[in-house]
Amino acid sequence: MKKIKVICIDMFQTLVNVYTRKEFIWKRILGKGYTKELEEKYANLVDKKIIEKFHEDVSSRNNFINFKMIFLEKFTEVFQELKLNLSPMEATKIFIEEHGFAELYEDSNEFIEIVGKDYPICLVSDADIEMVRPLLEKFNFDMVFISEQIKSYKKDKEGTIFKKVLEHYKVEPEEVIHIGDTSSDILGANRVGITTCWINRNNYMWKYEVNPMHEIRTLLEVLPLLDIGYEKLINGEEKDFA
Repeated sequence: MKKIKVICIDMFQTLVNVYTRKEFIWKRILGKGYTKELEEKYANLVDKKIIEKFHEDVSSRNNFINFKMIFLEKFTEVFQELKLNLSPMEATKIFIEEHGFAELYEDSNEFIEIVGKDYPICLVSDADIEMVRPLLEKFNFDMVFISEQIKSYKKDKEGTIFKKVLEHYKVEPEEVIHIGDTSSDILGANRVGITTCWINRNNYMWKYEVNPMHEIRTLLEVLPLLDIGYEKLINGEEKDFA
């Protein structure tokens, strides 16, 4: 394997946890009708109808549409199915806004701090700009590639967003590693030959024919792949990885 020169990383459920905003989302959507039971019921349905479905369907779409339009379309379907007198437009607005308040995972800042000393780290995110803008100041990214700006999602058949990374850094695919939590991250990066690393924080089973090249539970498990002294971190020694 060629020496890695560039780190690509996903945002949501890789660096930040959107589920920390679940209660806030549904309290805002349901208003006075909010209960914890309804939160769980509707959140699970939205996960299946919107989040999971997105990663399955995005590569089959002929034209790019942003998350705002996808969320609006799916919230309309969900509310009609449940016969809820709620505004899909308002729910979409809330859902997008709350992404920007997602809490960082405990290992996120440490990963960026350690790895960023030796490697350029770029964000590659399937998101609308307004979903990630409030989070960008929390990380020292070398470059940012957002699907809404590029008009292409990670899993599209042309691999456009990942090709933009290769063009920008003028590197070979094998010299880049992409870290992410979804099938779009792994299958999309693999399609253009980029080294793939699946962050599987919740111990899920991988269900796709193309396997990730690496699987990790925490971001710090990437360090040995980059020849960074992970054992120093474990043993609590001085963190000088230069």
